[in-house]
Amino acid sequence: MYRADKLYNDMMAVDAAIKALKVTDEASLAEYFRLYTELIFNHKWIGSVYDIYADGCEIYREDGKFLDGPHAMMKDTLKLTSAFPDMTIEMRDTFAVKKDDCYKLWRYYTMSGTNKTYSEYGAATGKPLNSNACICMSMATVKEISGRWQIVKEFTMYSMDEIRATCTQSAPTCAEA
Repeated sequence: MYRADKLYNDMMAVDAAIKALKVTDEASLAEYFRLYTELIFNHKWIGSVYDIYADGCEIYREDGKFLDGPHAMMKDTLKLTSAFPDMTIEMRDTFAVKKDDCYKLWRYYTMSGTNKTYSEYGAATGKPLNSNACICMSMATVKEISGRWQIVKEFTMYSMDEIRATCTQSAPTCAEA
């Protein structure tokens, strides 16, 4: 089997698992978003952002950054995954809590990958992310909209210091100068 066939088959297996999943409680909702998060980052199926973010959703990021809606989130995610084309995430924890007509969803995952292409910080450095230092924590409000579970408000924090350090050339040390 060709590598591309395996990658495609793996991606389609995750997609099939999402389609087969019936969200009935906190655990199944958390699994739904875990699978979608892995599909987006591990398989670069970036268009799935539109599946899980509601039109008009509010996304608050670290350092006061605000993303207005799924298109802004898609562009931001594409920018990050483009700089790290081999990026993968490892979901460390995810859970949901039912509250009235919605759920509160919490996700914690780490990122790994190598800065192989241009980023907002400049040319590729070839440096890998330290997956123990590159974490993402997300707290979201999720509602069922037109039969689909979607994020309507999210507070997400990436380890931007680690991403920035990986995407920039480090200054020479005193010993190198």
